[in-house]
Amino acid sequence: MVEAVGRNADARTRSADAAAILSALIVISRRGVADARTARIRLSMTEQSILGYLVEHPGARSTDIAQAFRLNRSTVSRQLAGLVRLGVVRELTDASGRGTPLELTEDGWAAYHEAIGILQGVVDRHLSDWSDDEVARFARDLQRFNRDAEGETRP
Repeated sequence: MVEAVGRNADARTRSADAAAILSALIVISRRGVADARTARIRLSMTEQSILGYLVEHPGARSTDIAQAFRLNRSTVSRQLAGLVRLGVVRELTDASGRGTPLELTEDGWAAYHEAIGILQGVVDRHLSDWSDDEVARFARDLQRFNRDAEGETRP
């Protein structure tokens, strides 16, 4: 009986810790989006994510993005149309086959690097009083957290 009570307490602690992790990730995301909006080209979180996806997956097509983000293709098409109007994404004209490969324009790369720079500055400020070992551990833990989800099709 005492052992079962201990397991329940451990489960409640783990659940509370997992909830605290989720809460912290939400705050980090919200803060990152808000801070990145100070960039010259203001992009939504979805638009920033699409640029990041194209950086990591050169030549991706709208269908690839829709699958990776688990979004309807028409939703992705609307987002891409906006990014094309902003001049940060373009379609490759020499493509053949299904869909049209996409790439960042020069302005797109500038917007991406500017947003990443802003976000990196936020991270650097928050970690400024952490030891090198603490930063390394946090990086390993986050990489592990994301690596464990590699089989998923989320960005």
